[in-house]
Amino acid sequence: MLLKSSFLLLLLANFYFNKIEGVLGVFAVSLLLNIIFAKNLFGNIKKMRSLFLIYLITSLTQVFYIQEGEVLFKLFGIYVTKEGAVNFLTNFLRVFNLLLLSWFINSQNIFKGKFGKYQRVVDQVVEMVPEVLSLFKKRMKMKWFFRHILKQIRVKI
Repeated sequence: MLLKSSFLLLLLANFYFNKIEGVLGVFAVSLLLNIIFAKNLFGNIKKMRSLFLIYLITSLTQVFYIQEGEVLFKLFGIYVTKEGAVNFLTNFLRVFNLLLLSWFINSQNIFKGKFGKYQRVVDQVVEMVPEVLSLFKKRMKMKWFFRHILKQIRVKI
């Protein structure tokens, strides 16, 4: 019970804090919990590295959106500001915190019962992320893409 309530507090804190210090605190606690309790943390990170790279590149665009504030440097006529960098880091860490918390829930089987049936499906979907990225490279039609993915989930279950 204590584990469920601490997870809920971490999840709410991740959404509540707007400053980088609060988000970094949630990141530190969730990373520590994953290092201690989740045995497959580094395996999960290796599986998701291509997704992290895509997310990192799209998040870096936030640095260029905010042009007000203290200028750190100028890059081809675009100013990189301190507020933009902090905004990028805060938003990136929020999503990474959600991933860490979901891996922690998965490793500890916190939600059993009604949600236990869906945990297998979620595990299969997470394992198929590299395959999905390779299917995107093949430029498969959406109809065939979803058929292939659902067929693979059915086969693995």
